[in-house]
Amino acid sequence: MRDGWADLLGRYPAHVFATLTFRPQKFWTDRHTGEVRALNRTGSNGSMHPEAADKAFRFFISNINREIYGPKWGSRWHGGIQWARGQEFHKDGRLHFHALLSAPTDDLNRLISRYAWHEWWYREFGRNQLEQPRSQRDVAEYVSKYVVKDGDVDFSKNFGAWTPPRPDFSATPQQTGFAAPGHEGSAPRTDASIAQGRAGRASERTWPLA
Repeated sequence: MRDGWADLLGRYPAHVFATLTFRPQKFWTDRHTGEVRALNRTGSNGSMHPEAADKAFRFFISNINREIYGPKWGSRWHGGIQWARGQEFHKDGRLHFHALLSAPTDDLNRLISRYAWHEWWYREFGRNQLEQPRSQRDVAEYVSKYVVKDGDVDFSKNFGAWTPPRPDFSATPQQTGFAAPGHEGSAPRTDASIAQGRAGRASERTWPLA
């Protein structure tokens, strides 16, 4: 089965590799008191419930689609970006995702800022990496190593409905230094500082607290 998944996914160019994890708590700022609060949103082992994780991932994708194609992206001919996602559990039982993302109209890396969306996921859910493949071989290796590791693969409804544009494999900065919180040359961020930084962004679409 694993070889079958790898063969299928290898037929479609991938623009972005995503590794997405979940921190045990959601930090937010009370607008009335300014106090930073924490909400436990995971099970007893510290893992996000698979259904909640799936909703979080789809919320992430929806926000990207809204940025690129507007609020009615779902009614467009392409149905937004397409994705294939593998679900994996750490040895301690905590869940994370590996995913391939592609846009219908251009290389996704030209349409979005990977760094901005890396920051978005970090604020909302936890550590992550959003990488650009350097070759189609990169895509095949990523699929074999991560996405189909356990044979548990989910797809967007529009996966396979169209073939993504060929990605631009020209050299671009990778996200190696972005995996951990904090910008180069600045003080390391904490979850509390992330929450405080969001206090002034009331119009931003964020994950529901409950």
